[in-house]
Amino acid sequence: MDTIHTIKEKLEALRRLDKGCAVFGASQHRYQFGPTLRDFSIAGLENKHDLTLSEEYKTILQHLGDGGAGPGYGLQSISMKHIHPPYVGHQHLLRNWDDPKVIDIEMIDSEEISGYIKLFDFGCGMETCLIVKGENVGDLIFFDCDDRFQVEEQSLLEIYSSWLDSNLALLRRVEEKLHRLPLQEVVDSEWELKNFSVKQIILSLMGSQPLRGGHSGNQLKAHLEQEYQKWKANT
Repeated sequence: MDTIHTIKEKLEALRRLDKGCAVFGASQHRYQFGPTLRDFSIAGLENKHDLTLSEEYKTILQHLGDGGAGPGYGLQSISMKHIHPPYVGHQHLLRNWDDPKVIDIEMIDSEEISGYIKLFDFGCGMETCLIVKGENVGDLIFFDCDDRFQVEEQSLLEIYSSWLDSNLALLRRVEEKLHRLPLQEVVDSEWELKNFSVKQIILSLMGSQPLRGGHSGNQLKAHLEQEYQKWKANT
C-alpha cells in the first residue's frame, strides 16, 4: 500500500508540472483514472472468465482505477478480447529456449500470442501485456507487430514507478534549466540529450497553450519565444 501511496504522490507531482500534457500519451489520459473496482467485482471477473489476475494488477484496479494514467497511451481498461486461447508458454513461443545465448528479441510468431490482458499500448503495435490464462500466468510480456518479443524483468508496479520517475526527472531538469538559462540554451542542451519534445515540454511547464493543428518549425519557435517572454515577465 505504501507503493500505491507513493505512486499517487508522484502522479500528482507530474500532473502539476505537465500542465499542458506534453508527456507522451498524457493528452489521452490527462493523468486521470477510470473507476476503481471492488474485490468482489474482480473476483467475479476471474470466475466468469476462468482466469487469474496478478496481485499487483488487482492492487492497481482497486486503488488507482480501471484504465487511465500510465506508460505509453496509459493503462488500458480491462478487456477480455485476447484471453482465448490460453497462452502457450515462453518455452513454446521462443525457439532455441534450451540455449538462451541464441534467443534474440525477434524469434516468435506473434499470431501465437494470446491468453493475455493488454496493459500498456505504446503505438506501432508495441504492447505490454499480463498473461492471465495458460502457461506462465502472472508474467508480463512485451511484443510488437514486427514479432519482437521479450519477457519483462520488472514487475508491474516497478514499470509504473519507472515511468513516473523518468518523466518527473525529465520535467524537473527542463524546469530547472528554464529558471537559469536563456531559452535557446535550454532547447539546445536538451536536443543534445535527444529530448526532441523539449519545446512542447517548455510550453507545458509554463502553462502556455500549445500550437494546434499543422504548423511549421518556425511557427513553433516563434510561438515558444512569445510565450516564454510572457512567462519571464511574470516570474
